[in-house]
Amino acid sequence: MNWRPWVRHIGLLAAAWGVLIGGTMLWLRVYSQPSAEREVPEVTGVDRDEAQVILSGLGLEAVMQDSIYAAGGKPGQVVDQFPPPGSAVKVGRKVLLTTYRITPPSERVGIQEGQDAKLAERILTTRGFDVHIREEAHGLLMGKALRVEHKGKRVQPDDRLPKGSRLSLVVGVAGTREVGVPWLVGLSLREAQDVLLRRKLSVGDVAFGDDILTALDSSLAVVVSQDASPMDQPKIREGTAIDLYLGKH
Repeated sequence: MNWRPWVRHIGLLAAAWGVLIGGTMLWLRVYSQPSAEREVPEVTGVDRDEAQVILSGLGLEAVMQDSIYAAGGKPGQVVDQFPPPGSAVKVGRKVLLTTYRITPPSERVGIQEGQDAKLAERILTTRGFDVHIREEAHGLLMGKALRVEHKGKRVQPDDRLPKGSRLSLVVGVAGTREVGVPWLVGLSLREAQDVLLRRKLSVGDVAFGDDILTALDSSLAVVVSQDASPMDQPKIREGTAIDLYLGKH
């Protein structure tokens, strides 16, 4: 029997196994060498795009793990990382980053007219708003919240605004001087409110006549009488509330 072919096959098989094992050992040796490791750099305090470039240049992968909101935080800035700076990791390792939110979350305003002013201010501040107090004469609601304004416009309690928004909390205070009583008959409710606001007066009770039956009637109604008339009482203390009675033209 000729054993030579079998010996040759066995030799080739042994050589193939030797190459495979040797290659595996070489790969493991190279992979475990310090040259295959990287020291994680400090990327907190930089923009997330810049952090990605820095990490990518070292063969590491930046992963945006989470975002948080802070009133003074720069949107997109890295505030935390894992592994921490100085850690020795393998090439290709993921570095988890936490950044400041680019878009701040929104919050419900939730302040009602007549609410205690101190409590209203605390609620708005706790919800992350930048609150500024503005006083306005109001004989009935002294020390109470009159309204909340954002960029000069009144904000409703159910409105939602981004955290950090600058809000004006208008608070009622006692009037210190007398002002002329305006003539409001013939004006719409909104027009009457604007006139009273400019005079540092306020709207008291609002009643509608029996001829006001629908929402359209209400929107078209005008002041037909007021409890303080310039003919009977030319001057009143600022902050005084004037009751209005509305009806059709």
